[in-house]
Amino acid sequence: MALLVYAMCGFSLIAAGAMLVLISFRSAGTTAFNRRLRDYVQAAGRSGRPQNSLLRSRQRELSGSFRSRLLIPAFRRLTRVFGRLTPSGMFDQLRHQLALAGNPLGMGPSEFYGLRIGITVLGLWLAYGFLRRGLAAVPQSQAAYDVSSAPSVAGPGALLSILTAGLALVMCNYLPKTWLRRRVRQRKDAIAKGLPDALDMLSVCADAGLGFDQSLQRVSEHWKTALGAEFGRVVSEIGMGVPRREALRNLAERADIQELSSFVALILQSDQLGMSITDTLHAQADQMRVERRFRAQEQARKMPLKMLFPLLLLIFPAMFAVIVGPVIPVLADFFSNLIYSVQ
Repeated sequence: MALLVYAMCGFSLIAAGAMLVLISFRSAGTTAFNRRLRDYVQAAGRSGRPQNSLLRSRQRELSGSFRSRLLIPAFRRLTRVFGRLTPSGMFDQLRHQLALAGNPLGMGPSEFYGLRIGITVLGLWLAYGFLRRGLAAVPQSQAAYDVSSAPSVAGPGALLSILTAGLALVMCNYLPKTWLRRRVRQRKDAIAKGLPDALDMLSVCADAGLGFDQSLQRVSEHWKTALGAEFGRVVSEIGMGVPRREALRNLAERADIQELSSFVALILQSDQLGMSITDTLHAQADQMRVERRFRAQEQARKMPLKMLFPLLLLIFPAMFAVIVGPVIPVLADFFSNLIYSVQ
């Protein structure tokens, strides 16, 4: 058993060392090239010559941090290797979930599955460590026993280790999915909360004489939020030749929010019937503001029920101990004296 643990640790150290050596060779081989390219880009900028897109993208890569240039690409490559072990039929649903979450860390389906497999392997290693520690606490003289005496021989320490191992395995298995669901919920809440203000800004831009596409672009430039990023993606799709109707439908599918879907449907209907976009935006902004107030009132009405369990489990026992605690010794002395006098 100990030999297996030493072998696993040695293999992990060898793999980590090989990865660091490869990364160091790669960085050492490209240092001179990066230096020359940086000098050329700076010289081109000082001379006023136009730079092509390749030089601009390379300049952005060189100006990035250590995390964006080295850690994140290495993480993606490693998770992509594990992701190749997953079936391809499950990628569509996961791709939709990642799109709803805003593609956190730039991960695709293969990277997320690789991350999930890696965390599950980590959970197996932790469970094995807890089980080994719990079984090591059992005396060697009691190693051979029948099944009927297993609970008594194992003891509370071994049972606690078994429960801890199972808990670690379950948590490591469900941690990536729980994290992804939480990111999806947070992003949906952020988009739903910012939609009324975004519609107000769109209506102001429309009143100022801007078109609908230019209003979306202005909102995406000034708002660094999830909704602003989605509006910017719509503008980019329209700029690449995608029809406006299809770009807005893609927006509704990516966000999967009822309020945003109704807004897109109303905009498409107004465009089809030839109605004024400005009046439509004003009416929709007022409606969204009322719905946001209703959602806030609904959350406020749910608070007493959510506060009930912490009160019953945490606050009321402490208050009961503080109020009744000093009386308990007095009552105990009183009843003991009463019983003694009766006897």
